[in-house]
Amino acid sequence: MNNNRSSRHENKEKKVNRLYNLLIAVVAVLIVFVGGTMILGNKDKSDNQAETTQNNPQTNDQKKDKTAKKDDDSSKEDQATDDQATDDQSSEDDQSSEDDQATDEESNDSDSQAEVEKNPEPGVAERKVDPSWDSVGTSQDAPAATYKKGSTDWNEMLKAVGEGSGISPSNMTVWRLGNNGGVGKAVATVSPKGNSSTKYRVQIEWVDGEGWKPAVVDKLQ
Repeated sequence: MNNNRSSRHENKEKKVNRLYNLLIAVVAVLIVFVGGTMILGNKDKSDNQAETTQNNPQTNDQKKDKTAKKDDDSSKEDQATDDQATDDQSSEDDQSSEDDQATDEESNDSDSQAEVEKNPEPGVAERKVDPSWDSVGTSQDAPAATYKKGSTDWNEMLKAVGEGSGISPSNMTVWRLGNNGGVGKAVATVSPKGNSSTKYRVQIEWVDGEGWKPAVVDKLQ
């Protein structure tokens, strides 16, 4: 009777031990499986990243290309700005040159109409007659012929003298202004203020309804 109980007890313990050993084996297998899966997963992820980088080398190249393109565009914009500035300056220079040329041509046209004679008589360095000289206008019906300083006729005569000599009446020293052989003829000797060494003798004539105009201008020696 005791032997049967002891035998059943030993059989029961053996079964329990086998069950523990089986559970331990299962747990060990699970640990190995889970660990291997994690290791393999990380390796696959790393390999995939490496493969992605290897298969897409253009990513960095694209970044480099974008940077290079941006720098090239900036360089082109700077070049375009410089070219535009150069073109603008060139246009200004051309315009200035054209304006100067036009001024010279006008001056030449005016000079070409004028008759200039060197040393026509003793004491005269240059004599000039210019058909382009015009009457200065008048508020009179006829010249007063009084040669009164400050009068309307006096001021209009000085205006005509300034037209011929190129000296403004406000900057003019009048050495003489008087009759030149008739009511409609006068002559003046003038110079710029502060420069008495440069003198002009200007003959003027009256034009009915239009006023006084220069006729002959002598630059005196």
